[in-house]
Amino acid sequence: MTDRLASLVTPGRRGLWIGLALFALLVALSWVGFIASDDTTYARGAYGWIEHFPYVGGHGTIRYPITVPMAVSFLLLGGNEVAMVLPSLLYLILFLILAWRVTRDVAGPLPAFAALVAIVTNPLIAVQASIASVDIIEMALLFAAWLLCFRCLETGVADRRRLIGAGILAGLAFLTRETAVFVAVYFGLLFLAGHRIGRWNYLWIAAGFVAVWALELVYLGIMTGDPLYRFNIALHHDSTIDRSIDLAGNVIVHPLVDPLLVLLLNQEFMALMLFALPLGAWLCLSRSIPQRLRHFARQIALFGGCWFVCVGAAQHLLPLNPRYFMITSTMACLLTGTALGWLWQQGSARIRWAALGGLALLAGTNLVGIAVENRDPAFGDETLVAALTDHPGERIGTDPETAFRAQIPLRWADAAARVDTAPPAPGSLYYYNPLRAAKPAGHIAADVAPLYRPQPGWVLVSEYQPAPGHLARLFEVTGTDHLLPAAIWRKLRHPTEPAYLYRIPSEDAGSPD
Repeated sequence: MTDRLASLVTPGRRGLWIGLALFALLVALSWVGFIASDDTTYARGAYGWIEHFPYVGGHGTIRYPITVPMAVSFLLLGGNEVAMVLPSLLYLILFLILAWRVTRDVAGPLPAFAALVAIVTNPLIAVQASIASVDIIEMALLFAAWLLCFRCLETGVADRRRLIGAGILAGLAFLTRETAVFVAVYFGLLFLAGHRIGRWNYLWIAAGFVAVWALELVYLGIMTGDPLYRFNIALHHDSTIDRSIDLAGNVIVHPLVDPLLVLLLNQEFMALMLFALPLGAWLCLSRSIPQRLRHFARQIALFGGCWFVCVGAAQHLLPLNPRYFMITSTMACLLTGTALGWLWQQGSARIRWAALGGLALLAGTNLVGIAVENRDPAFGDETLVAALTDHPGERIGTDPETAFRAQIPLRWADAAARVDTAPPAPGSLYYYNPLRAAKPAGHIAADVAPLYRPQPGWVLVSEYQPAPGHLARLFEVTGTDHLLPAAIWRKLRHPTEPAYLYRIPSEDAGSPD
């Protein structure tokens, strides 16, 4: 039976196509799209390139490897969620192809297929795939840089073109986000060790990186007068992190262990590390593993490990958001899938069944993590457009934070001019989004915040409820929702607060004729 399953995925590129088909299915089922967060910033940057070429931008909008492709996408496909997500999605597909290819070359078709399954079912990847994600672009570029270097390490030949190419890709990743500089720790360790190709040849990587950065310095110097414009923005943005309010939903114990707890306890990773740590250690250290595969596993582990240490050490600059650990977790997926696939490919019948069962268990727990993810975090912001559509020709008021967060969907719907952000006036329609207006927020001053909350006498016109997720629908259809504790069912069935449309009574509504 295991041999029959193996024969389905081993010929040619069949394993790649099956893995990509699974990826496409998961992306479609777990589609997120607009999240009214960093994606809004990148879209603003994209429109900056379209409307103000040549463009510089500020924090976020200056990330050219995502804003420029997004601008092209908008020009080709128009303003919509798909066009916004497409650039980072294409980067991710490229990463998946590269990961499959190198694993197949080193370990064989079954490990490559198993690694692909482990990656595409990972909740962080499956959900981020349908978001305009700078994390994905950073990972794809750095992995491509790693791969060019690894090819040199495999042959023991310091191919200057490949090494310079690795530096260029790392430089592009640095333009994507400054955290890409963490890869310097990985390359620095190889440099210090003089690993395989001679110490000084690693400087070609640095040369490629500096060449890209130098072009940016020249461009920013010409455009702004400050070559370090982007660097200065990054240093003074979010300079302090309040660890007492953990927006990522982590367990906070102590800075030394908190990064590990992110990987062990967050739903974005499920049981991944319980598989990755023992299987990765076995793949890196066991003498039963061919030397070429051991070297591959060690380089993957070193790459992911260096990233983990750097992100953990930068807690004073970065919150412990699971997406910052994407490179570490994806390298863990690659190690885990490769190890399980190797056992499936080389082991006895009993070991093959155990490996196949392990892969199924990992993928199954990952699917649970995907199913419970909140796929509509910006429901209250996006639904403002639906309220405007329901009331054509009327102006609708809302709080300034919702209006700011919804600026991109409003632009796509050509409805921004119909939105008022002043406190609700008598006789007007007011859209109440509890997610933003229930308490003071970035664009809502504390002294006026109460004015944006429902008052006695307001007339409810419409209530907008988010659609239930796939798992909630399954519980409802099977009639098993009553088996869950009420608090868990509420969170599962209503992951996002509803939004409300009110009519503010006229001042003379209660006066006699």
